[in-house]
Parts: sequence; C-alpha cells; structure tokens
Amino acid sequence: MTMRLTQQERSALEWLQRFTENLLAGKSTQWTRPTLAHLDKMGIKLNFVTLREVKTLIRGKEKEFPLLITNAPCARWLKGVESKHYLSFQIKEKRQNIQG
Repeated sequence: MTMRLTQQERSALEWLQRFTENLLAGKSTQWTRPTLAHLDKMGIKLNFVTLREVKTLIRGKEKEFPLLITNAPCARWLKGVESKHYLSFQIKEKRQNIQG
C-alpha cells in the first residue's frame, strides 16, 4: 500500500533526497525557507546556522549551503540573493555575542 502525499510534501521529500545525495558527494545544495517549512511540518528538522553565527568551521567540512531568497516584498533588491548557511556538524565553534 502506498502513502498519499500532497504535492508540497512530495517536492520537499524529493529535495531532501537530492540534498542527501549531494551531501554524500560533497556538493552544495540550494534551499529555500518554504521547503524547510514543509519538512518541519512532517517532523524533519534541519538546523542551518548562518555564517554570522560561526566562529570556526571544522577543517575539510567548509562547504556552505546557500539559502536562496525567493520572496522579499519589503526589499526587492534581496530577491535572488544567496546567504551562506552551515549544518551544525560542520561547526567547530560558535560566536558568543551576536548583535543585530
């Protein structure tokens, strides 16, 4: 018997499959907030950390995962911009005091 998935759930799981394949191959994968929101609803959490919060990375695990900003109604210049993020297993040390 197959499981019925909505279109958003199916696309989020397909993205997760591509993400894990690229992670094992040592490649970086773009992601968007709506994709992570669908995965969160399904109980799958990926805790990305911004470059601003990172003090040092583990050597050999420096590959970033860019967040693609797809919707920025207040700041149109942000649309299409990528922001560097990392997974928690890549971080050796976090910054203590992050302001603003």
